[in-house]
Amino acid sequence: MMRALYILVLFITLSACTNKKSVHSSIEQTDSLLCELHERDQQIRHELMSVQQAYIAEQRAELIDSIVMLVAEQDRADSLNRVAVDSLLQNGWPDGLSEQSNQTIWLIIDHADVDYQKRYLPLIEQQAVRGTISPSDYATLLDRVNVRRQRPQRYGTQTGYKQRDDEVFTFVYPIEDIDALDSLRLSVGLDSMNLYLRQVSETLGTEVKIDPGLTWEEIEAQNLWQ
Repeated sequence: MMRALYILVLFITLSACTNKKSVHSSIEQTDSLLCELHERDQQIRHELMSVQQAYIAEQRAELIDSIVMLVAEQDRADSLNRVAVDSLLQNGWPDGLSEQSNQTIWLIIDHADVDYQKRYLPLIEQQAVRGTISPSDYATLLDRVNVRRQRPQRYGTQTGYKQRDDEVFTFVYPIEDIDALDSLRLSVGLDSMNLYLRQVSETLGTEVKIDPGLTWEEIEAQNLWQ
């Protein structure tokens, strides 16, 4: 009787260890896949940003062809990444992933079209509450969805740019509550709006303007919507 009980306990223990190894291996494979997706997402965007900055600074017409080509390549990469994320999230957000892997899932959703973003926005909010992703990432995605639906953004993370004649200028899309903006940004770990605008200006090499009273009607009238 004791021998049979010992064998049963040993079998359960070995099965548990095997299952743990299997789960650990699965997590490692998922982390590895997401690392590849992250590299694909960022590489093309770095190339595109470099060419866009060169065009803003130099206004060379031949750079437009390069931008068009890189945008098409970016769209292809994003499409492949979305297929992978759909498969990964079909049973909910996986547990045990690395911080970078969780960030990559958000990044791919953030770089998708608005319908795709809206589909996963509740899940992103849930993961922000759980601490799987940062509240600032959720805030950025919420703003992006609102702007794409031509609604005021809450946290002021979204900017647009427009070229008129020889001038290229960048502006902040309409804000939901300009008076509460900095406190809302602070609540999700974002810098103050003034600091953020300075950082964007330095990155783009052009002044970023914010008009507290800007509306979507004015954006349409001034042909600022991209």
